Amino acid sequence: MQADDLVREDRKTTAAAPRERVAVVSDVHRRRVTRPVSRSYSRIVTAMKLTLPAVALAAVALIAAWPTLNEIPKPRLTADKGQLEMINPRYFSADEKNQPYSLTASRAEQSTDQPGIVVLDKPEAEMTETAGTWVTMRSERGWYDQNTGILKMRGAVHVMRDDGSEFTTEEAYSDVRKGTAWGDVHVEGQGPQGVVLAEGFRMTERGKTMVFLNSSNASVQSAETAGRKK
Repeated sequence: MQADDLVREDRKTTAAAPRERVAVVSDVHRRRVTRPVSRSYSRIVTAMKLTLPAVALAAVALIAAWPTLNEIPKPRLTADKGQLEMINPRYFSADEKNQPYSLTASRAEQSTDQPGIVVLDKPEAEMTETAGTWVTMRSERGWYDQNTGILKMRGAVHVMRDDGSEFTTEEAYSDVRKGTAWGDVHVEGQGPQGVVLAEGFRMTERGKTMVFLNSSNASVQSAETAGRKK
């Protein structure tokens, strides 16, 4: 019986040996497979730690530059004159009372013989008062003084106000930021008070008050006389 028992035990040991070797081989294989995956995952995590802050900084920079991108198109230099030229420039802002104003044109060019002067084609200025009064001025040509903020308009100057009044003249000046305008040449137009024939005008409060000068029917037109609320 002892010999038989030894034979049986030896057979069990021999039969169990392959399974143990298989288990060892499988465990080694598992470790070899899982290790490269872990390294790849670590590399991805490390790359994300470096990439995400860079993307965040780029997004912040873009947001900070967005108002500038919207404010005015990129200038281009003319090859023949060497002047700074902008096509369809747009400028929008507001004064200390948060009253908006804007100045646009079809073309702007820096003057070569007058420093600080920008020559404008078809300029259009719009000024709005807190209560809602607005006035728009446009002309064929314009000269904007960057030092004083005064816009000189010449050639078919057309002034329109929100109460329906409008008039034309050949030359006018405007301080767009302050919401004032004036002129000392012949004025023709019409409005709620009738036909206007004058030799000049004065505008204040972003069109809220308009005074026509040196004519037989010179008058003061304001938002109140036009039947509007303050």
